[in-house]
Amino acid sequence: MKRLFLFGLWLAFVALLLQLAGWVYFSLSDTKPIEGYGYPAGLFVAHPVLDYAYRPGFSGHFRGAGYHDIPIVINDLGFRAAGFTASSPGPPRIAFLGDSVVFGAGVRAGDRFTECLELAGPAEATGPGVSILNLGVNSYSFGHYLALAELGFLGLEPSAVVVGLTLNDFAPMHEAGPARRLRRHAEGLHTPHWLARIRDRLSGTYAARFLSELLTRVRYALMAADKREEYHTKWMRSVVAAWGQPETRVQFAAQLSRLVALAEDARLPLGFVLFPELNDLLDPASFAGPRRTLLDLLEAHDLPVCDPYADFARQPEPSGLFLVHDSVHYSPAGHRLMCAAVRRCLNHWGFLDP
Repeated sequence: MKRLFLFGLWLAFVALLLQLAGWVYFSLSDTKPIEGYGYPAGLFVAHPVLDYAYRPGFSGHFRGAGYHDIPIVINDLGFRAAGFTASSPGPPRIAFLGDSVVFGAGVRAGDRFTECLELAGPAEATGPGVSILNLGVNSYSFGHYLALAELGFLGLEPSAVVVGLTLNDFAPMHEAGPARRLRRHAEGLHTPHWLARIRDRLSGTYAARFLSELLTRVRYALMAADKREEYHTKWMRSVVAAWGQPETRVQFAAQLSRLVALAEDARLPLGFVLFPELNDLLDPASFAGPRRTLLDLLEAHDLPVCDPYADFARQPEPSGLFLVHDSVHYSPAGHRLMCAAVRRCLNHWGFLDP
């Protein structure tokens, strides 16, 4: 019993040291954790049309070691934004559709480009009191955006719609990660929600976050150079390959035509934003194909297109515009740059006129 007591005391001492070390580590202003942001248990619910959506009224935090202090609060309609009110005469209401980039993976809600657009003043030529409806949901693709349009944007009655396109938005709805996980839950093949939530609570301690970050850094340091390169680029290589398939382009073009027709029937202005990707910025000779294909498809319909690629490419350190070890999701600096580019496009399109 004495030995067990001493062993327990020793474990408590080690846990306390890890907790203290984690608190110091994550309190440093220049700390840049490399572990992914992660989504909390209980965030997703099944949806009869969209396959999945965010749980209305959910409140939690990102699960990743370096992002656990960033809250996720979902409104009554299932989006990470303040409560949406019914449409009324007045300033324009612009609905932004998109995936985790629009949702704001890894950043606070107030740091997203959509909040920047809404808060900008008349001096920045945004028009008075523009209202931005952020409808971003992680892993959504063009099929989801089309479904939202067919659902009438859930009765929000926007005055204009802007679709933010990530380069893999050709993916079928049912193949999205959250949809697959919900199907496994339904079949009893996944971790129960209650157990996952306990795991999330434990992983939120400074000790667990610090230990996870330490193990991630060791694992990453032990990777060979070619493995590290593959880790950063294999996603984009698969996207390049997919857009090279004729069936991908045909399917996307058909969905695009359907969305354009719905917008025209509703007399709803429709625009598109192409989100720059880091591999494409650093090595356009290898990775520019998907962006150029999307531009061609959109321009074939003579649609308003905002392509901030040049804005991002002009920056001296493009990687600083993205989350650490992430080629898709933007840091707060990236969202600020995106805000400036999108604001310029919205003004040019006339979307901000009351």
